[in-house]
This record gives sequence, C-alpha cells and structure tokens, in this order.
Amino acid sequence: MKYADIQSGDMVTGKNKFGEFKGRAKILGPAGWVLNCGGAPKIVGPDNFVKARKGANREPDYLGAFLNGGV
Repeated sequence: MKYADIQSGDMVTGKNKFGEFKGRAKILGPAGWVLNCGGAPKIVGPDNFVKARKGANREPDYLGAFLNGGV
C-alpha cells in the first residue's frame, strides 16, 4: 500500500530518529497523516512513511483532503 492510498482507520507505520512507530490514521493534516498511537499523536508524511495496512473500518478523509488542497 502506498502513502497516497491511506484512508482514515488504516494502520500506518512510520519512522523517526528513535525508530519505528505505528498507529491508526485519523485525519490528514498539512504535514501528513495524524496517527493515534495510544499516547501522544504522531505525524506521518511521505518522507517518513514505512508501510500501511488497510483497516476494517476505513473511510476517506474528505475534510482533510479539502482543507489541504486534495493531497
């Protein structure tokens, strides 16, 4: 699955300087997808995206896409 195919509800894995993290995609922001990781939210953009898996209750984020120019 590619970064462009992510929808709200998907399980997304990203990386930062501390290693990899994963969480459920919630909303598309200007810097990338906001993930619910069970603690502090994290951001995954095209530059730190590793992989994604389709969620059972996935749905497109029309509001996030509209606010951010259809990214």
